[in-house]
Amino acid sequence: MPTATPTSGSWPVRFGTADLQPDDGRPAGWLLTVNGVAQSYVDLADPTHLEFDYIRLIGDLVDLAAPPEQPVTALHLGGGGCTVARYVAATRPGSRQVVVEADDLLASVVRRELGTAGFRLRVGDAREALSGLQPATADLVVSDVFAGSDLPVHCTTAEYLEAVRRVLTPAGTYIANIGDGPPFGFARGQAATLRAAFAHVVLMAEPAVLRGRRFGNLVLAGSDLPFDVTGLSRLAARALGRARVVSGDGVRDLTGGARAVTDATAAEAPKPPPDVFSRR
Repeated sequence: MPTATPTSGSWPVRFGTADLQPDDGRPAGWLLTVNGVAQSYVDLADPTHLEFDYIRLIGDLVDLAAPPEQPVTALHLGGGGCTVARYVAATRPGSRQVVVEADDLLASVVRRELGTAGFRLRVGDAREALSGLQPATADLVVSDVFAGSDLPVHCTTAEYLEAVRRVLTPAGTYIANIGDGPPFGFARGQAATLRAAFAHVVLMAEPAVLRGRRFGNLVLAGSDLPFDVTGLSRLAARALGRARVVSGDGVRDLTGGARAVTDATAAEAPKPPPDVFSRR
């Protein structure tokens, strides 16, 4: 359980310095940053409040993958403040959830200050954790794996997705958050990798990001069942800038002929420009 009121402050963690600060505009809102990069926003009084636009897009995908109030089995690779896990716990009581966080010291801060009601928080490497899980047990896998602003290379490949597919149920959904900017070489490779792994793929992002005007978050999702693209587009339009949904041939065209990324061909993910994610 968290303390009655979380403590604002800074703590040394495995990948730098974690900082937890209250939001003056929301009495129960807290912003978690690592090395100045916004990791999570948590509203302890209302876990359904999703402050960051890309997290709202992930929430939209969750809502389409599983009807509200229907418990799910969810695996979250990358923890931070566990915002999505809290959202699932609030909207689908009784869900079974595991969050895997690579930074043991950050996990300790989150357990102590923000609590873990509705999910289990484990420490470990995201890809290694997949190998220890039972096959075909997760309805939902959410990959938001960052060390500060860096996306680990071994969590971007076809082999990583093969491990994800092993734990997904046949009707399961995989959701991934990545960051990229023009010319989008990394995002094209990631889209191609998902297209090779799943029958159906969608990509969601703010129009300014898709038009190549700036670096930003792109949310990718894959499933062997079709996505309700119309419904997803309607939900995504609520996000800042009316986020766009790309699907089907649009995702194929976006790849620009890029091939699926493998362990042998993977390159480091692009680093965001200074301060681009300092606070969302």
